[in-house]
Amino acid sequence: MFLFIFVSSLSKKGLAYFGKYIQPTPILLPINILEDFTKSLSLSFRLFGNILADELVVVVLVSLVPLVVPIPVMFLGLFTSGIQALIFATLAAAYIGESMEGHH
Repeated sequence: MFLFIFVSSLSKKGLAYFGKYIQPTPILLPINILEDFTKSLSLSFRLFGNILADELVVVVLVSLVPLVVPIPVMFLGLFTSGIQALIFATLAAAYIGESMEGHH
């Protein structure tokens, strides 16, 4: 996602895209660069954490109640995974739109 945001913004704005990194002052250059990395990193941590939590719940329930309980929980995991994919796509589209639009 980081590369897609970078490439789409660069293709729309050209080299003027790099001007956003020194706004409002060049002192903030490291923080503005770090901001672009943390958007993608936070989305990936969100997906990883939700998938890991779902798998851990299923493993614990399979070990406690082997046949009855885990199947509905697995379907619940599919449902929550779909919601997380929707959230990821929505936030990715918002970040892409923000980077292409610029700061006002």
